[in-house]
Amino acid sequence: MKFCVFFRFLAVLTGLLALTACQDGSTQGGPETVPPPEPETPSSQPFPTPDTYQKIYPSDSKELRLAKLDEFWSQWKSVYLVEGCEGAYVDTSGDDKPTYGGSAAETLTVSEAHGYGMLALVQMSYRDPDAVLLFDEMLAFFRAHPAASGEGLMAWNQTRDCQDALEGDTTASDGDLDIALALQLADERWGGYADVAAEVRRAILEREVTPDNMIRLGDWATDAVYGVSSRSSDFMPGSFAKFAEAGGDEAFLWEDIRDRGYSVWSTLSSDYAKNDDGYTGLVPDFLVGLPDIPQPAEAEFLEGMSDGDYSWNALRFPWRLSVDWVTTDDERAAAHLAVINRWIRITAGGDPTKIATTYRLNGTVPDDQTTGSAGFIAMFAAGAIAGSGNEDADQAWMNALWSELVAIPLEDEDYYSNTLKLLAMIMLAEAWPAS
Repeated sequence: MKFCVFFRFLAVLTGLLALTACQDGSTQGGPETVPPPEPETPSSQPFPTPDTYQKIYPSDSKELRLAKLDEFWSQWKSVYLVEGCEGAYVDTSGDDKPTYGGSAAETLTVSEAHGYGMLALVQMSYRDPDAVLLFDEMLAFFRAHPAASGEGLMAWNQTRDCQDALEGDTTASDGDLDIALALQLADERWGGYADVAAEVRRAILEREVTPDNMIRLGDWATDAVYGVSSRSSDFMPGSFAKFAEAGGDEAFLWEDIRDRGYSVWSTLSSDYAKNDDGYTGLVPDFLVGLPDIPQPAEAEFLEGMSDGDYSWNALRFPWRLSVDWVTTDDERAAAHLAVINRWIRITAGGDPTKIATTYRLNGTVPDDQTTGSAGFIAMFAAGAIAGSGNEDADQAWMNALWSELVAIPLEDEDYYSNTLKLLAMIMLAEAWPAS
């Protein structure tokens, strides 16, 4: 093809010389118009397999991220971690805000919080010289409050007189599972906790697992209604893998529980969490219909109108999967997270402040919800470690999540959101698993 080159002198203020090249036969110089890229949409497949899975962290240096973590850890400890009642505990109203989740009016703490506190202490022990002492005091508090069903599990609710609440002597499985993980990690870190860790694992298998290897809501959930249900935030595949590492006759049971959970929650999500644009990857707070027909719970099943939505229980699901991805490299975790990450990044338009506090499984938001909760931002940020297969967009999203998360003052949130923020920051700062 024949080309020509001409010079055009253009007097533009300073009299700069412009050189323009054109293809013979063109009617006008200048760059060729490039059509804009197609807008991203949610995944068209339930759990596609990216060519390469990723582990993405905020672009801030690790040193800077650890400094932010140390600062928030100090604030969190001063407000919520208390020595007293012949041990130590996480005061869920240490910020003078109410404790939710059906707890007693004068609640001091709940087993969920106790598990978080013990887990955080092990994870922060590489940076906090007081961690071992505080951990042992939290273990003493755990020992002082066994469930009515027996040793090895914790009564789920204590009041300000240091006693179990009137209806607080049954269990909540998530608290016991996190306590079990904390004890096993403590034994790896310091030694001396193997026996109590094994005791808690055995008690969970005996009293908090259904016959089809799903996690019960607690030791009380054995009837025809609640005995066929499970909570998405109690699926902790990284913990189950760690429990299996302990070996013994129970190892294969933990592997079965892990595999069963992946199968049930991924199938439920692919069946129910979709819209005309694609899949969201979301899961409900609670499912029912075990063992044969798992499905989202109806409203008011246990806690409220959002029991069948992605709400204040299910928000922890991405974090639980991310722990498994970071610690075991299980691609089932990465595949599910990739769908969630792509959907929430597109839905929020890259702006974490637009993340809502509840989503229906199809991705729509109920009318009464707010946006910008540190708890939801934190858990999506933890899940964002796995990315979605779009490296540039995923990195920008991770950076936005981290920046917004660390900017939220502790006093703007309650125990629950602040604690989830802490646990996410530990992962995002690469403080755990520690090398």
